[in-house]
Amino acid sequence: MASVDINPFEDSESKSILEPLSLLPRTISFVVRATPIYFLLSNTLGLVQAGLAALLLWLAKVVVDRVVESLGSEIDWSYVLFPMIAIIVCRLIQSAFSASFQIINFMMSEKIENKANTLLLNKAAKLDLVFYESPQYYDRLYQARENIGSLQMVIEELMVLVAQLLTLVAMFGLLSVLHPFAFLILIATVSPRILVEGYTSKRQFELEIELTRNGRIRHYFNRLLTEREYVKEVKVFGLGSYLMSKFLQLRDVVVTALLKLNIHFVKVQVLFDMLGYLGLCLVWVYAVYRAGQGELTIGDLFMIFGAAQSSKDALEAWFAQCGGVFGAFLSLSRFFELVDLDPRSVPGALEMNRTGPRASLPERLKKGIEFRNVSFHYPGTDLEVLKEISFSIPANSKLAIVGENGAGKTTLVKLLARFYDPVDGSICLDGKDYRDHDLQELRKGITVIFQDFARYDLSVADNIGVGRVDFLTDRQRIEQSARNGGAHQMAMKLPSQYDTVLGRTFEEGVDLSGGEWQNVAISRAYMSDAQLFILDEPTAALDAFKEAEVFDRFSHLTQGRTVVLVSHRFSTVRMADLICVIEDGRVIEYGTHEELVRLNGKYRRMFDAQAERYR
Repeated sequence: MASVDINPFEDSESKSILEPLSLLPRTISFVVRATPIYFLLSNTLGLVQAGLAALLLWLAKVVVDRVVESLGSEIDWSYVLFPMIAIIVCRLIQSAFSASFQIINFMMSEKIENKANTLLLNKAAKLDLVFYESPQYYDRLYQARENIGSLQMVIEELMVLVAQLLTLVAMFGLLSVLHPFAFLILIATVSPRILVEGYTSKRQFELEIELTRNGRIRHYFNRLLTEREYVKEVKVFGLGSYLMSKFLQLRDVVVTALLKLNIHFVKVQVLFDMLGYLGLCLVWVYAVYRAGQGELTIGDLFMIFGAAQSSKDALEAWFAQCGGVFGAFLSLSRFFELVDLDPRSVPGALEMNRTGPRASLPERLKKGIEFRNVSFHYPGTDLEVLKEISFSIPANSKLAIVGENGAGKTTLVKLLARFYDPVDGSICLDGKDYRDHDLQELRKGITVIFQDFARYDLSVADNIGVGRVDFLTDRQRIEQSARNGGAHQMAMKLPSQYDTVLGRTFEEGVDLSGGEWQNVAISRAYMSDAQLFILDEPTAALDAFKEAEVFDRFSHLTQGRTVVLVSHRFSTVRMADLICVIEDGRVIEYGTHEELVRLNGKYRRMFDAQAERYR
């Protein structure tokens, strides 16, 4: 099977080092729209905090100078206490602002995450099935979901950068008492640190991309070990230790890679720290020299020592934040790439750009559905699953599709439900190409019950009602659908009847047997007014008698509708008006049960083989 590259996203290595920073205006705009008030408050508090830091150093200088002036004479406490009280007040304000800052950031984070998740979920809802069946695309969805937190991280770090920059401006003013170049010495000796921060952030992002598959597999192993649907087989086959060892092996790969990166970072960081302390010592030595010459007071010296240390720390933090912001923007690029992704750009996506007016969906099918020389292969491969298939499904008829596993039956169902479009040929509804119809209108006219139908940990009513969400609160319709689908008696026996939560995820949940769940899924289909019902082996968990009963009732209730049935049970298949036999992606036989039995071909052999088991 040949593989085709279907990844439209750019590789991280191909990005310019400045390209992620181009997201800055968009990120700020996103956050301002999501939480304008909290964004303003947070930045205001940051500005005040920066001013208080410089003010505290200056007040400390004033206290020291006034104490020194009073040496050898009686201290004027009112003269000394005033700046000391001001220091206490400033500290209290800092403390109050810090507490407020935490609350504001929490609210910002919640609003940003909510808006980001809404964007991501809306995009996910618009993506076709092809996206979810491609590991490459699914990796990008995983990365986007994992990096939502980068939005908040970027904003927090940008606000810290601004606050630190203001602190540095204030410190520059204080250090100018010593010499205008004192601050430049600190910048020169600390600024090389940004190189290692930028490199580390970029390498860490590349590691995250490289380890995406590792993370998804670990998440899968975690599910196998912790989720109820797997626990029985895990225990029966003694898989716990095996799965845990696989999980730990994958985790060791991550730890080893990150440890190697961090060791390299620490080695380089130590060298840059030494350079920073050298600059600090130069400033301190020069300050002591000036004080020895009588050019600085003790208070000035005290203030300069504090300002120099604060400047060095703030510069190091500022450059570290720059690296952090760069890394966060790299991560954030994955989120925006997915949000910006045009669903139509995904190879295999449904065709939406047909010219001309849309074909209107008839209230009832008149001619039926026709496959015209349909061929299909899944995106990313060139293996044809369906090969020049041609057959028709007359309106208001019941067609059964049979064939061995892997023959292409489920793929054919996916095309009927328009999860995919044919690679060649066409599928026509009353003579009009599927692609000429509005997708949402077409889907409203189709109901599918899959073999692997969804089991929602919601109420019985919701589990059935999702078959037609615009009638989700119509209890009468839900209960009638349950009667039609065979789930009503089961629902009435539950503790809260239709309000009973199903599944074991929640404390009050009640689990159902496989057959009971299938009745719920079948009831779900009856919620719809669809013209086309597709049943892809939905009754596999029912015994032969129960399945026959279900389809007998289904045949009665779907009079005047078109039904497509996929089943391995020929006692059910023979109830269909027409039967289509698929083998190796081709239609090899088509007709009524009696016609195909007389044909003495593939269908006859399959029918006889199954009938033999019941004799």
